[in-house]
Amino acid sequence: GDDFGRSVTVSGNAAIVGAWYTDDFGNASGSAYVFRNNGMGWLQETELFAPDPSADDQFGAPSCLSGNVAVIGAARDDDNGSASGSAHVYRFNGATWNHEAKLLASDGVTYDYFGRSAGISGDVIVIGSPDNKQNGSGSGAAYVFRRDAHGSGDWIQEAKLVAPDGVAYDHFG
Repeated sequence: GDDFGRSVTVSGNAAIVGAWYTDDFGNASGSAYVFRNNGMGWLQETELFAPDPSADDQFGAPSCLSGNVAVIGAARDDDNGSASGSAHVYRFNGATWNHEAKLLASDGVTYDYFGRSAGISGDVIVIGSPDNKQNGSGSGAAYVFRRDAHGSGDWIQEAKLVAPDGVAYDHFG
């Protein structure tokens, strides 16, 4: 019942497998397993958890990876209201995976499910929020974050994307 494999991603010799119903920190708190290919096979490197785990957060779905940076969603996290969602950024330093940031939608509200989908390329992350209410209930949105590589190193929300013809229940993002 852990849903191991609900989300999977690979980059180079590393892979992350989400298991959003693991119960280490309460029912469906979730986790993500990191595997690395050492040239002879795939070995589990670590299991990642949200730094602020809570029951029903569903951390681990989705997961995405680009080089040494991973993004792991927790679409039912409650920081901006029940199931408003979040996404966590981890960076591999050659030995361990360190939590770098917790991303939240600047306008997140209850039942947005921010973090239900994610993508990363270099210093740009896009996080889906399929139940965002921008153009009606469940119309959806996607949020673009960019790492401030020349200053603080923080991940800064750069844009909110919505479908120009979006309507209720499109679940864009």
